[in-house]
Formats: sequence, C-alpha cells, structure tokens
Amino acid sequence: MSEHILPKAAVSRRSLLTGGLGVTAMVGLSACGASGSNTPTTAASTAGGYVPGSAQLKVELGKELTGVLYPDGYVGPRARAAEKFADGQTTYRVVARSFVGQDVAGVNAFSKHLEEATGVKVQYEIVPAGDDGAPKLNAMMSSGDLPDAFMTGAPWMGGFTRSQLWTYGQQGMFLPLDELIDQYAPELVNLFSQFPELRKVMTAPDGKMYAFPSINQCFHCASSGQRTWIHTPSAEAVGVTGESVSTLEDFEALLREFKTMGMIPMSGYIDFPPMSLIEAAYLNVGEDRLRRKDGQISYTPIEEAWREAMITTNRLVKEGLLDRNGFSQTKEQFTRLAMDPAGTRVAVLPGGSQGEFAEVNFSDPNARFREFEPLKPFTGPDGNAYIAWRYNPGHNVGLVLTSKTRNPEELIRWADYQTGLVSTLTMRLGALDEHWVWAAEGDTGIDDRQAVYKKTATPSDENDVWWEMGPYNLVMDVRHGELVDEATSIEPALYRAGKMYEPFAAPEEEYFLEPFFTVEQAAQVGELKVNLDNAFKQGRANLALGNADPTNDKDWENYVNSMKSAGLDRYLEILKAADDAANG
Repeated sequence: MSEHILPKAAVSRRSLLTGGLGVTAMVGLSACGASGSNTPTTAASTAGGYVPGSAQLKVELGKELTGVLYPDGYVGPRARAAEKFADGQTTYRVVARSFVGQDVAGVNAFSKHLEEATGVKVQYEIVPAGDDGAPKLNAMMSSGDLPDAFMTGAPWMGGFTRSQLWTYGQQGMFLPLDELIDQYAPELVNLFSQFPELRKVMTAPDGKMYAFPSINQCFHCASSGQRTWIHTPSAEAVGVTGESVSTLEDFEALLREFKTMGMIPMSGYIDFPPMSLIEAAYLNVGEDRLRRKDGQISYTPIEEAWREAMITTNRLVKEGLLDRNGFSQTKEQFTRLAMDPAGTRVAVLPGGSQGEFAEVNFSDPNARFREFEPLKPFTGPDGNAYIAWRYNPGHNVGLVLTSKTRNPEELIRWADYQTGLVSTLTMRLGALDEHWVWAAEGDTGIDDRQAVYKKTATPSDENDVWWEMGPYNLVMDVRHGELVDEATSIEPALYRAGKMYEPFAAPEEEYFLEPFFTVEQAAQVGELKVNLDNAFKQGRANLALGNADPTNDKDWENYVNSMKSAGLDRYLEILKAADDAANG
C-alpha cells in the first residue's frame, strides 16, 4: 500500500526478534544439521563452486516502453514490455499473507494480473500476518510439509529474518538462489548493479543467498525514530516555527511558553517517550540503541552522554515541561490527548508521522493532523545534534524457494517480473490506466523532480492491490517519482521532515546493522533482547521521573548494573561474535 499510516499487523516483540516463527521452532530444527559457525566463506567456496554474479543471463530485460518520463539522474527500474513465459501447466503452492478485506487467493486483482502477465498459475495458501500465522508456519517447517515457495513478507508481518533464511538454507529446506538469479532475473541483476549493498546484505555468511529480495527504500523513515512535531497554531501564538528552535536552551524556553499557555508542553508514550530530540542533542543513540564507537559495538543507554541526556530529561520533568505520563501511557492514551475534541492538549509530540498521534483523514481539509509540522533538531552542549540515521539499503525478503520447489527457474522469473516498475506500481496502486497513469512533462514528484507516475483513482477496496509481502522494487527514485497532492498524501510532509533532519544525520560509520546469527545465537539474542528492553524501559522511567537520580553516581551505577543483570554483557558478546564473522 502507498501510505504506511495504518496500524500494522500485531506482532509481538518476541516474534519480531525471531522472524515470527519463534525461538523454539528454530532451536528444534537445529538438530537437522545446521552448522554452529557463522564464519563467512568466500564466494568461490560456495557449494558446487559457483561464484555469485558469474553466470550469464539467459533472459533479457523487456523492451523499454516509450513515453515514460524519468527525472534527471533517475536510478531504478524502467517501464518495460513483458511477455508471458509460462504455460500454466504447473500450479505452484505459494504461502502468502492475508489482510482484512483482501482475498489474495480469490478475486484479488493483482493476483489475477500476475497470472495474466506471466502465465504462472499459483495456488495461494494463506496464513495470517503476525503472531496468528506463526503456528501454521511452525507446523509446515517442523513437519516438512513445504510449499513451492514462501511469500510471507517482512519481519513485522512475521516473515523470515535473514538469520532464519541462513539456518533453513543450511538444513537444505530453502534453496540457494544466486545462480538462478544470475541466469533468470534480469530486473534483479540490474538492481544489484545499481545497489551492490543489497546483494551483500542478503548474502549469508556461507556465501549464499536464500531469498529473492524485495527493496523498500524510504528516505523519511531513516530519521523517523527521533522525529518530533510541533503544533503549528500554538507555535505561531508564541512567535516560533518548527525551524526557529536552534539550541537546547531555545527548546526549553519554548516548552515554558507552552506551559504558560496551559498546554502540556510535550508528551509521548511508553515506546516513544518525550525525549528523542533531547537525546539527539547529546549523542547518536543508534538504531535499536546500538552504534559503532571506537571500534566496538556500544549500547548507548549506558554511555556517559546518554546519562547527560537523562539529567536534562529529569530536570524538565521536574519543571513540568515534559509530561510524566509520557513515559508510561499507551499510544491510545497519547492519541486522545492530541485528538481532544476541544483541540490538542499537547504542543510538542514525538512520532514517525502525524499518524502516530492523530487521525489522518484526507477528506477533511481541516483534519487535526494538518495542524502539525516537524520540529527541527536542536543542538546540545557541544554545538551539534546527532540524529540516529538508518543507513540500511532497504532490504526485505521477497520470495523463498524451498526444497520442494518444482521448476525453480519459472518461479524466479515470476519473482523477477514483480521486481519491474509496472508490477511494483500495480501491486501498490492498482491497475494501470484505471488507478494510475504515467506522469506528464512538468508533473512534480515527492522530491520536487519530474514525476514518473500519478494516481488517478483510489482502489475501491483492498482487493485491487497487495500489501508488500512479495518481491517489489521500491527504490528511492520510484517512491519519490509519484506525483502527489498535499490534500491527498502525507508523503510530501514526511519528505520535508526527512530533509529537515538530514543535515543532522549521525555518521554512517557509526551505523550498526544486525548481522546474521547462528541458531544458537538467535535463540539467545531473542531472550536477551526481551529482557534488556524491559529493564531499559523501567530504568529510563525511573531516571526520568526521579525514582532514581541520574546525577547520583550510586543511582547511575545501579541502573547500569540492572542492564548487566538483564544480560547486557552476553548480548554484546554475541553481537560482536556475529559481526566479526560477517565482516572479518
């Protein structure tokens, strides 16, 4: 879907850590022959001696369509003609996801489009997204009742993690796809040439790739973990804008103004408390609270700079400038504050988008979400701000072929068709010439360059499209190539928010991307991460609310020790071992 503002399928933190199948399932399968080592091998040492990238394509890219405009410097798939290549004699069993109102296995228009365009006949076996689908997937994996392919989406849907792909690949349950891709997937080969990091990040430590990837690059998502919004009418009332607050001192003065107005100056909720930009004024907190520092993997909530951020947070809570409830209340309680019928009760709010705290209703020109603008990061004591920027290449799992796959060459071609521009847009927006058309010269995209395409009608229901569970190619220039109207899309506002935060992006060399784990490591990391998250949230709340004093060395030592008791040292030890194996 084109707007990611709807609640995602319910997936527990534990399922997210293990890709939705559960720690038990992975440990139970480890006896089937998975190696305990995650030492990477060279490309030349893969089974059969195949060197990834060395085979010649046996299938050519389709002829490029005329009349389609692209912005200068465009990097991404181009609109191409496609010819049906399958005769439909084989009906493939593909496990896919279900969502409310969507009948992928029945009347869904995109499912029909795929069959008509490629000739590939698929019987979709539907499993619910998230935790609800885990038992069925577990049963398939443990019994060996494997389909031809899995198309179960990203981890938030309960899909396979990269570590699970490696585990099941070593056990012979999932096929290595490198040579098949290099011979039968010209769209993906072209994508790899444009974004070499994508192939690298999808290649397991044994030098093999066990999934046909999809790619979803999102510029505004790179800074969404610390994005903060300000209520524009309230800001105007005190003579400021989202860009006029430059320093931590300015921010504190602004909160005092809002308090004088009788508003809650800033609030949040348990998973996004009112302190993200305060943290950024002191340090790069990293993605998932991890970063590379001085050649090591650092857990940032025990760094001295984070302690300084907590000292400031504690002081602002005491002054009534940060809402005490913002460290413990639910997202629903937070939203009620912003959506109060009498007007928002909160002036400054954290959120990846306005949809984090307000209903996004495009049919209402006066909808509450339109009253908020992004607040620029402000500098801290050292004169800098550090936004934890997400530098990953946008990798996702598109299609997994199993040991039961019949004619894997045909399914690779089926996946590759989906990686094309026409299929990607049809999957997301609906039918060409019915729901979208190619843009005209002068049409402007999200990034203010020449647009590539534009929506002409909203799909009547979910059955015109798919959620992003299979292969697709949403690189940055495709995402930004959409002509949009502020009245009907949240994307332009999010793009501007991303541009506002980009100058403060933390250095790429500090970015830590979770590595591949062995079965044993994945099981331990899953348990440790749950324990650490719980201990961290409790410790953070205690320090912020004054139950512990961040200026007191004994209280700080007790907080750090609570993290160690939750398994921090072992957690970092496993991360280092896996990272060393992956990167040498």
